[in-house]
This record gives sequence, structure tokens and C-alpha cells, in this order.
Amino acid sequence: MKMNNNKITKIGSVLSDRDIKQALKNKELLIDGYKPLYIGPSSIDLHISNIAKILIDNDKYWKIDLRNKKTINFKEFKFKKLTIYPEDFYLISTKEYLTFGNNIVGFLQGRSSLARIGLNIHASGYFDAGFSGTATLELTNFTKRPIIIYEGMRLCQMVFIRTESPAEIPYSIKKDSKYQGQIKPEASKIYKDK
Repeated sequence: MKMNNNKITKIGSVLSDRDIKQALKNKELLIDGYKPLYIGPSSIDLHISNIAKILIDNDKYWKIDLRNKKTINFKEFKFKKLTIYPEDFYLISTKEYLTFGNNIVGFLQGRSSLARIGLNIHASGYFDAGFSGTATLELTNFTKRPIIIYEGMRLCQMVFIRTESPAEIPYSIKKDSKYQGQIKPEASKIYKDK
């Protein structure tokens, strides 16, 4: 805890619904693209956009080489309704565009209601302080049957944590940040690692 003008402020803790609303009011956190926000007791559910990318098999590149951009091959398309077949791998982005202050980080995960039917939503898990952009979700069907999802569904939830102090070098100015400002699902840019 930290004393601030005779006020006790908890730092380094998960934000409750009240804290999330206050962070939005104070502009420590900005969320655009979908209204009203779906705020739970300690998270916000995010909705999917109508843009997806599917990993495609390319006989020319039968391996994914993490240092070769050409082997990380996706086809982008728009959808209203999307059928995810067993073992298919999709990237989908959120409708919400998030901007984190330099003192807030986020953890994104799939909703348990969807995991319970075999839809794995990885959701690029961690968001650094200073990040701005839509979230990219990674979807895989672990069942033997097709699963249908729809544009605008709530597929994931974001949990926010206030850091003990603001980031010295937030993601927004970090030289090797690869996904700052993304507005649609982005494929891996691991080939840019040095």
C-alpha cells in the first residue's frame, strides 16, 4: 500500500469493477470500439471483430521456420459466422481497441464457458504497460466436431493489474515492440527477434 495525500492506494493488485471504472474515468485505461463495456467483478469481457486469419498449409514450406516470415502463412477474410473445424488454427482480433497507461498491465484469457466445449482461446496472454491496439486471439478446436462462432461474441476476458510504479520504458516507446497499434489479427513477428 502507498499513502497518497492521506489516501491509501493499493498497488500491484488486480483491479475490481470499481477500479476499472475509475481507471477509465481517469484515462489510465482507454477502451474504444464496442459499447457498452461488459464489466465483470474484476475483468472486462471483450468481443470479437469480423476479421480472421487462418493458418494455411503451404506445400512449398512444409515447416514453420521461426526466422523465415514466408513460412508463417495466413489467409485473411471477413465473417459474420465462422465454423472452426477440428485442428484448424485461427487468429481473430477484438472489436475493442485498448490503450494501457504506463502503470497498468493486462492479462487476457479465453472464457471458461468456451473452454468447456473444447474451444481453446489462447489470447496472446499478457499486455505490457503502454500497449495500444486490438487484442489478437488464437483459436483452436480441440474436439472432433466443428464449432461455430459469430462476430460480436464475447470470447475472452481481460484482467487488469496496477503496477507498483509506472514503466520506465512502456511498450509504446520500446524499440522492439512488434504489435503496437495493431487493428486486426496479427500473425507472429517472431522472425524480427534478434
